Formats: sequence, structure tokens, C-alpha cells
Amino acid sequence: MKAFRSLKDIPEENILDLRSPKEAEVNENPKPQKTKPEGHVDFLSLVENSENALWRKFKVWFASKGPEAGTSETETDQPKQSRRSRAEKPFVPSAGQTRIPYGQVVRFSISLAVVAILIFGASYLGRLEIAKGEVLGASTEALNRLAAAGAAAQNMQFGITQTELAAAQAAFLAAQSDLENVAGVLKNLPGLGKIQSADKLLKAGQAVVQASSFLAESAGHLVGTPVGTTALIQVLQEFDQALKPAMQSLQVAADNLAEVNPEDLPESAAAIFIQVQQQLPSLTLQFQRLTQVGDFLNSFLAADNVSRQYMFAFQNNNELRPTGGFLGSLAIAEIRAGQVEKIEVPSGGIYDLSGQTSLKLIAPKPLHLVQANWNLQDANWSPDFPTSAKKILDFYDSATNTAKVEGIVAITPAVLESFLALTGPVEVPEVEETFTAENVVRKIQETIKEAEKKDYTKPKLVLGYLAPKILARAFELDQAKLWQMLGLLQNHLIERDIQFFFTEPGLQKQVSDLGWAGETRKANKDFLMINRANLGGGKTDGVIEEIDVHNVSVSADGTLTTTLNIIRKHTGLPADKFTGDRNVEYLRVYVPKGSKLISASGFEKIDPKRFMAPLPDRLPDPEVEKLDSGAIVDEASGTKISEELGYTVFGNWLGVGVGETAKASLTYVLPFKFEVGGLFNRSDEYSLLVQKQPGTNPAFTSTLTAPADWQAVWSGSTAKVFVPDNSSWRISADLLHDEYYGVVLKK
Repeated sequence: MKAFRSLKDIPEENILDLRSPKEAEVNENPKPQKTKPEGHVDFLSLVENSENALWRKFKVWFASKGPEAGTSETETDQPKQSRRSRAEKPFVPSAGQTRIPYGQVVRFSISLAVVAILIFGASYLGRLEIAKGEVLGASTEALNRLAAAGAAAQNMQFGITQTELAAAQAAFLAAQSDLENVAGVLKNLPGLGKIQSADKLLKAGQAVVQASSFLAESAGHLVGTPVGTTALIQVLQEFDQALKPAMQSLQVAADNLAEVNPEDLPESAAAIFIQVQQQLPSLTLQFQRLTQVGDFLNSFLAADNVSRQYMFAFQNNNELRPTGGFLGSLAIAEIRAGQVEKIEVPSGGIYDLSGQTSLKLIAPKPLHLVQANWNLQDANWSPDFPTSAKKILDFYDSATNTAKVEGIVAITPAVLESFLALTGPVEVPEVEETFTAENVVRKIQETIKEAEKKDYTKPKLVLGYLAPKILARAFELDQAKLWQMLGLLQNHLIERDIQFFFTEPGLQKQVSDLGWAGETRKANKDFLMINRANLGGGKTDGVIEEIDVHNVSVSADGTLTTTLNIIRKHTGLPADKFTGDRNVEYLRVYVPKGSKLISASGFEKIDPKRFMAPLPDRLPDPEVEKLDSGAIVDEASGTKISEELGYTVFGNWLGVGVGETAKASLTYVLPFKFEVGGLFNRSDEYSLLVQKQPGTNPAFTSTLTAPADWQAVWSGSTAKVFVPDNSSWRISADLLHDEYYGVVLKK
């Protein structure tokens, strides 16, 4: 499923990131330069002109590195189509898109140095030539060296990075020494505290650069290690060791910043210093996340040399299901000491196991349209991945006598496409096919369909041949492409193309803390999650374009009424064997608990005769029974209203034929009000957390409209397009990941 149109290409740095730590992202990718470092500025000559000239030039230069947070839309009113069709080549990020925030380190250090220069220049420019000639000259050298280090790091030239960082360190030390000399000369002049503040800022910059130096050295070792000569586990452990002194250096930076007296700041430096204060926690968080990732990988890859078995579940999002796609194939992998020792794929896929299950349950009622007897392939019915994963393991364990798997890794086809984009075409002589990033999804579907004609018991065997070959090619990648693969994996984790579940509580907590567990999130105020299940609609979700329009209106008494329009367009071809079917989805819309449905329209009524009956030996599932026990049905629209995962759920059917467009609408009142006005409630807040379904990225827009006499005290969003306009606030996004926006209002 894809969006109607694509968004403007707005840099991620433009976004005010209000996500929780586990969703926060850093996207650093400055362009390499052939001669002078990008953004080279002769700060000495600028100070000679005036402090204001320096400030103006710095703002222009810094903006080119990464504009300030808070983006407003100027041209585009609606999100545009961004999801590529499955036939198009997947995006492969540049080598610079990694988890190591070098760009952020460089910008942070430069900010510290520039604030120090502005403090010093504002107080002593024209009083002492030594200040201009030595302190500022050394600071200029530090800035230019930092820019060169950042460019080298983005190109994985870590030897150059370390050299430039060392030179920047030396320049920072020289600037500090000169400041101390100047302070001695000027000790009887007023304003000595400003020199001390500048000194603390330079020391903080030095500490941040030192932290980056530790990472650069370790990353240089990783990139410089020939493939296969060092175990992955050993490299990860060495990198983890470098993080400890790096985090200590960040603490030194924080301690120095705490000793800066804000009153010493000239007006022109205040904005930069505020940004510096805001960036340090974010930078520290990035380093903390790196340690978390290292701890998780050590556990997941069995660094303790104790073999572990995991299920890799392939979710085909061309046939959407609640956690990302239909579970048509799985593989059992045995991992020890960072190596995949064995991969087994049931020749008949999940169907091999479904016929052997001793777990005889009645499926949730919507599934009766395709299968009333609950089996492994339909077990991912809950949109909360840990809940679905437990049910998958229940069915799997009941169908096999082999060693129990210790976790599930669920992936969508986008992951295979990305790996093939790096490895190049993979030949599978067993099925006489060559798989590429452009054709892998369709080729797998075609090969399985042909296999079903010959031997229905072995249709999924193609994945058993393909998966090990892709994995083997991945381990043979050169270091540059291996670095790119890490960037790709990061993107897929953020977009929930990869989700983890583990039976061991400690490991499950690790992935949950990292935001990789696929859990249904909790919201403080408003919440929206649209979940789709393709039931009898073929492999058509890849050709469905969708836009979801969410509008919240605030009445004078603070009541919040929401209207949600879901618009789906079928772009498949009538004669196509995969996309020519009518798309039939069971939609569940998760909203704050206690929301009251006002109206629903545009949904489809399914003839009761089409629903199947379970076999006599099937028993109700206690968890499903509990969820259904309090459900009611809106007679006018047939919408099922229930509670699940701490939310109110509106469920109904929506179908769309080839070449058609379908629209469904829901109107409901939220269970809370705006409490604005009076002596004790001068302001109140509204916030929306919208959670994307794995395997989808519909276009999404949400607008909050308040009475004309209400004013915003604060507003912000994670979305790339956020438009405050008098008494309304709107976000627009292609829903690649969860989005959030909030507004604080007063009368």
C-alpha cells in the first residue's frame, strides 16, 4: 500500500523531533569537499569587520549544515506519493547514513566554539590585538579542522578523520591557552567572567571532539578489517569498549557547560548557546543508544557461544495482515557466536505445520471470511506484535517436536529488496530463476504459484533456496557496502519492516527499549492507529493508494470531535494474476478509550452466507472471547465497537475493485475536553500520536481547528510538514513511521 503523492524533499534536520528516545532519529550527510572543508569560514576576518557580521555569516553557514527545527509548508497542501511500486528500484542510502552521529558531533562542537568567539569578540574586540590574532585564529583552525573531520567521516575515511580531530583538539587547547594568557593581561579589566565562560565552552567543545575521536578510531578498525578475518562479535565488543570513554567525555562537556554563566553571553550568541544546551542531551542519547544496540546484538547473536534458535517469519505486505503481512513462509535459523550455523525452511511453508497443530481454536470472526479454523498462517491477528508473536509460537510449538525457538524476527519483502540492492542479482538454479531487488517479490509469488501446480505440498521451498544465498552474499559484502547495509537495517527497523520478539524477558526488554518490538504504543492524549487485514483480496495491497484525512474540531466548550476519512484507490490491472482481484479489507481503527461513535459511512456489508463455519472440534480462544464479550454493533453502519489494547476500536469492512476508489468515514467524540480559561486552567494541550501499521505507508494529514479567539502558547511536530495557521494546525506526512504533533492553547 502506498500514498497518493510524495512529500517535498525536506531535510530531516528541519524537523522538531518530539518522539520518545526509541523513535528519535539522526540523519547526518554533509557533502564531501575536494579542497576546502564545506562551510569553510574565515572567522578572523569576520571578527575584524564586526561581531554582527560574524553572526550573520555564521547563521547562513550553519543553516547550510542543518536548518533549525520547525518546518512550515509553503507549496504542498497534501502529502504526495512516496511509496515506490514494487517494481521500482529500492532506495539505498549513502555510506554516510549510519548510526554514528559524526555530523551532529561536528555541528555541536562548532556551535560551542562560535559562542566562545562571540563572547570574547563582544567584550574585547578593539581592546587587545593579541585576542584577535591568537585566540580567534586558533579557534578558526579548530572549526576548519572539525569541518574536514566531518567530511572525512561521512566518506568512511577514518584515518583522515582521526588526523583532523587530533588537529582540532590541538587548536582547541591552543585557544584555551591563549585565553588564559589574555585573561592574565586583562585581569584588572571588567568582564573577566566572560573569558572564563568562553574557556568553559572551548573545553566542552574539546571534550565532544574527544568523544568523536574514540568512535572514529573504533569505526576505522571496523571498516579496515578484512571480511572474514575477525568475528563480528569481536568487532562489536571492541566498538562497545570505545563507547565508554566517549560517554565520559560527553559528561565532561556537560560539566563545563554547567559552569557557563548565561549573563556572559552577548545577545548574538544566545540563540546558538540555547541550541547547544538542547543538543547535548540528544547527542548523549545517541551514544547511549549505541551501547544499547551493542548489548542487544551481543545477546541476539549469541556472543556467549550458546546456540540459539529463532524463527524468521516472512510477512507479505502485498496481502496485508495486522502485523505487516500474510505469514506465508518461515525459516528456523540457528545462531551461535555471531554466525548462522543452520537454516531450515519447511518445504510447504507454514501450511506444513498448520496441518500438524494440536491447538484446535476458532478463529476471530472476521477471519471466517477465509478460514474459520484458526491456524499458524493467520495467527498474527493482533496489531500488537508481542501479542501476535506469542500466538504464533503457541501454534508452532503445538505442531512440532523440535527444539523450541527462542524468538521471532518478522520481516517484510522490503528487507529482501534492500539486501538484493546491495548484493546484486542472486541465482537460484534449483528453481531456474534469478532474483533482483526489482523482481524478487513478484518472482517469489510466481515461483510459488507454479510450484503449487506441480506439488502443492512444496510451494514455499523457493525461500529455502533463496534465503541462505542472500545471507551468504551479505556476509561477503565489502566494508563500504556492509556500512550501507547497517544504514538500511536502521531504516527498516524505524519503519517496522523488521520486528523482534523474544521469550527471554531480558532480551525482550532490550528490543522494547530500542523501539523494535512492534508494540502498540500508549498515548497521553489523542491516538490513532488504522489497522488493515486483507481477507480474500489477493495480493492487491501493493497496488492500493491510500490517503487518511484526520480532522479534529474544538468547540467553544472544549469538546473535541474527530472526523476520519479513509480513501483507497485500486491501481491494479484487471488481467493481472496477482493484482487483478478486488481488494477486501477488514479495518480496525484504534482511538482513545471511551471515544463515542457519532456516525460511520462508506463501509461494505458482507453477506453472512460468505462466512465459513468452524469444524466441530474447534474451541473458542479465551483471549478472543474476552475481547468480544463487551463488543457492540452500530446498527446503522454495521461498525463493531470494542475495546482492545487499552483503546476503543471501530471495526468494519472496506472493499475496492480494480480502477475504483472507495471512501469510508468515521465521526466520533474524544473522551476528554480542552479545559481552557478560568483561574486555574489558563491553558491546556492537545497532542496526537499516530502509529503506522507495518508494511504500509499511506499519505496522512491531520488538522486541529480551535475557536478563533484561542491562541497557541506552543506547538511542535515530528512531521516534515507542519503548518500553524491562525486557529488551525496541520501536519502532512507519508506515514513511513509514527508521527506526533502537539499544541498548547489558551483563551
